[in-house]
Amino acid sequence: MIRLLFLLTVFLISACSPKYRTEKVYYPPPDKSCVERCIKDRLKCQSDCQDRYNRCLKQSVLRAERIYRQVEDQYEKELKRYYREYDLYLKKKGYAESQLKRLRQELDFYRRICSRYKDREACDRKKQLEKRLRYIKNKKLKPPAKPRKVSFDEILKQERKACTCDCGCKEIYDACYQSCGGKVEVRKVCIENCD
Repeated sequence: MIRLLFLLTVFLISACSPKYRTEKVYYPPPDKSCVERCIKDRLKCQSDCQDRYNRCLKQSVLRAERIYRQVEDQYEKELKRYYREYDLYLKKKGYAESQLKRLRQELDFYRRICSRYKDREACDRKKQLEKRLRYIKNKKLKPPAKPRKVSFDEILKQERKACTCDCGCKEIYDACYQSCGGKVEVRKVCIENCD
């Protein structure tokens, strides 16, 4: 109950707290032609960056196709190995089940002999069989893990993560703007729940 009240209090406080946005304010330099050069450089930077990004996306498809072929070959090998291991697992499981059935029948026999006649050999054999059954039951056979098939889309998505369209053009522009004598001021502006 106390935890719930604490979480509710934290939620209410955070819901009412002000929200801010960071924005840049540009104060122009005396030399306007210098700023025009900065703008041209930024536009070129953005254009080059977009071209590199588009090339990267095209190359990512080629890389993904190559990787997919390799992954597919590996998957086929792993699948064949899985089926061999699964067949072996089924044989072992069948053998273990038949062994359990035989041991249970034998145990039932020796339990009856032990309880009726208190025969020492029968009682010792009963204990051995109980121990053996517990061992077999605890030693569970696990089926082999089936390999997971990876889709082309997964690989392509991973390859496209290497592509970026952020080349730092804004930062380059800001540095150029300031070298022209302008001033760039970064400030927080309240956008919600402001007092």
